[in-house]
Amino acid sequence: MHSSILAIRDLAEYAKVHDVRMKIVKALHDAGARLLAGTDFAGYLVVPGYSLHEELQNLVAAGLTPYEAVRTATADAAEFLNRANEFGTVEIGKRADLLMVSANPLENVRNSTRIEGVMVHGRWFTQSELHARLEDLARSFDQRR
Repeated sequence: MHSSILAIRDLAEYAKVHDVRMKIVKALHDAGARLLAGTDFAGYLVVPGYSLHEELQNLVAAGLTPYEAVRTATADAAEFLNRANEFGTVEIGKRADLLMVSANPLENVRNSTRIEGVMVHGRWFTQSELHARLEDLARSFDQRR
């Protein structure tokens, strides 16, 4: 019972911290600050890749448009790294890293989770290949126990 009380306390604390983060992001955005996605905004159990989608949703909830939120993880991130000539937008001559989705994330940022496939360094991975890779990864963790 003690662990469930601790978990409830942790969740309540997380909710408070999350609310503060949302207010800070909104204030920064309203003041014209440039923001970058970092997948640390999501909070507990940050999973690279997956947590980014939650972070985009949080950014929209904090006041960014879906377009502004997506830019924090694409063009703005490349610009911050001084590599906008290499990646961050879809252009001839840039690195072929793309996420293909079945619905427009600019209409609803949650659509970024409707993944059909991923292009990484010019190599295409279908949805079924991505799931198979995740299953392999999960099995590798099970074998470590």
